[in-house]
Amino acid sequence: MRKPLIAGLLVLNLCFLPQIHTVEAKHNQEVDRKVILLSFDGMKNDYTNTYINENKLPNIKQLRENGVWAKHPRTITPSLTAPSHAAIATGATPHLTGIVSNQWHELNKSLENKDDGFQAEIQVPPLWVEARKQGKTTATIAFPGANPKNGKQGDYSIYYGKTWSPSSLESLTFKNTTEWINPPKSFSPLKEAEFTINMKNEVNHLIHILAIDTTDDQKQNYDTFLLSEDKKADQDDSLIKGKQWGSLPLHTKNQLAGFWFKMKTDNYDLNSPIQMYRTAVTSGLISGPKGFSDDIQKQFGFFPVQDDDMALEKGWISRKEYQDISSRFVMWVTNVSLYIKQKYNPDLLMFYAPQIDHEQHKYLLIDPRQPGYSTEKSKKYMSYIEWSYKLADKVVGKTLNSLNKKDALFVVSDHGMEPAHSTLSPNKVLKDAGLLKVDKTNKINYKESIAYAIPSGSTAHVYINLKKREKDGIVPPEEYDKVRNQIIQLFKGLEVKKRKGSIVQHNVKEMMSAFKSDTASFHDVQENLKDTWKYLFERKVHPYEQVMKSTDDNKSLLEHPNSGDVVLIGAPGYVIGSGTSKNVTPPIELGTHGGDPARSMLRPVFMAVGPDFRKGKQINAMSNLDIAPTIYDLLELETPSFVEGKKIKGIYKNDKSSEHS
Repeated sequence: MRKPLIAGLLVLNLCFLPQIHTVEAKHNQEVDRKVILLSFDGMKNDYTNTYINENKLPNIKQLRENGVWAKHPRTITPSLTAPSHAAIATGATPHLTGIVSNQWHELNKSLENKDDGFQAEIQVPPLWVEARKQGKTTATIAFPGANPKNGKQGDYSIYYGKTWSPSSLESLTFKNTTEWINPPKSFSPLKEAEFTINMKNEVNHLIHILAIDTTDDQKQNYDTFLLSEDKKADQDDSLIKGKQWGSLPLHTKNQLAGFWFKMKTDNYDLNSPIQMYRTAVTSGLISGPKGFSDDIQKQFGFFPVQDDDMALEKGWISRKEYQDISSRFVMWVTNVSLYIKQKYNPDLLMFYAPQIDHEQHKYLLIDPRQPGYSTEKSKKYMSYIEWSYKLADKVVGKTLNSLNKKDALFVVSDHGMEPAHSTLSPNKVLKDAGLLKVDKTNKINYKESIAYAIPSGSTAHVYINLKKREKDGIVPPEEYDKVRNQIIQLFKGLEVKKRKGSIVQHNVKEMMSAFKSDTASFHDVQENLKDTWKYLFERKVHPYEQVMKSTDDNKSLLEHPNSGDVVLIGAPGYVIGSGTSKNVTPPIELGTHGGDPARSMLRPVFMAVGPDFRKGKQINAMSNLDIAPTIYDLLELETPSFVEGKKIKGIYKNDKSSEHS
């Protein structure tokens, strides 16, 4: 009796098992959320609010109206790109990620050795690694820290590759030719020119240019140009008309590289030499399943150059052409990212746009203390910055249009930006104290130096040349504390003359702008009044606002071996350089970051939209450390134990708890 009963139950169970599995699969499909994280390097919270209020960012405004955003988001210390992106990607501070700066000194090497925070491996698993480990599909496109060379990338990864040759302004002399195979029809005798691209660690490329007259007007009017490596007119060549942009792919060491170019002439009879601008030759690192790299290169071509400041400064290109180059890079990354989203359907997609940070470093001229400041020049420069925000808005618009019903989109930034009026030189301070040795030509002698500072933005790490720790260490371990305390007192006691300028009027203007955009807080008012007070009543200022040493709270970036023995944080208005001649010099860049993240101008942005989030909801505050745990929660993944941030409160539709404050 018992055996038939068991057999019957087994049959019944087998009958219902497919239905149960179908129900479970349907349930899993319903919660199969996709998360897209888009990071705009340097996007300022205050400027974003201002431009939204002025209706200059319609897509970002739409995102906020349909999602959530933070009034007072905060980044980490130091407020630099590489450490901040590592924090976004992991939910951990630099003492765990090891990304303590954009550049730092690597131990057990010569004192002058520098490690790149954008190429170094994050020392705890970032989102794209951890989510993949837990069964999700991930993709990272140009995202800081997601370098395929480290071997810990997502399923689909594209990153900055190599620059094979710098940009150039070529002078071209044309002559008659009959050597080309299958040339296009020309109403004037064909002419050709050539130039050589000198490649790094690669065979140089000889490029041939064929000039073609396509107008039957009885005049020599060479209005079309064909670029080729083999004088065979075919689909591998680049054919452009007049002053249009063209591109030519180049095959180098099994990588697809290439450059963009533009003829710079009105002399279309070619009786005298003409000029052609070409960008740097660049390539990207592409990693993914078999066929992925070929697919991306077939659809979108080579990884383009990000910008070309040198060409703009030398007058090779106009401001408009400079913006063409930058826009092309940003939209290439955007289009590739959204193509991967549509075709490969990753659970987590993270991509990055650098143009706001780049423009603000060069053009944030808003403080009367900055050299060359004038109302007219500031207005001109601010138009360049506004352009970069509008380009970001275009990216947000395309991304919003790509979203499916269950997709969640995070739009974030790593930090804000402050105007810089002066450059500090900590190595000059060390030199004057006899801790840094230089020869008669002011060249640093690292082997005989006791300490050396490596700057990034408004932050600098000071490394002591300690025996048994450094390759050429000279400081005995028993003298370490004495030397470190000496360094700390040097920088704490340093005073410099304050910069002159109409700072009171400037501060009032900034405060009024903050009130109008509804971004001012009591802390902002205190910060503004403190700066104004110093200007009015103090003849000198302490330019190193924070002089930090290791603490015992296990959360200091100095707890990590990559960190300096002393970390310096500049006061507002100061960027830090590596010079040894003067303590204070004109700014090496007009915009800077790396300072105290509590300062209002250094606030990043946080916005999110999706079916799980409230609509049109403003929360007060959150940290960039909170982004990763929130994404883990959305993807229903286990949050790793190293994560220091917390799930952002107040953003979910079903969240009744209080917000972060």
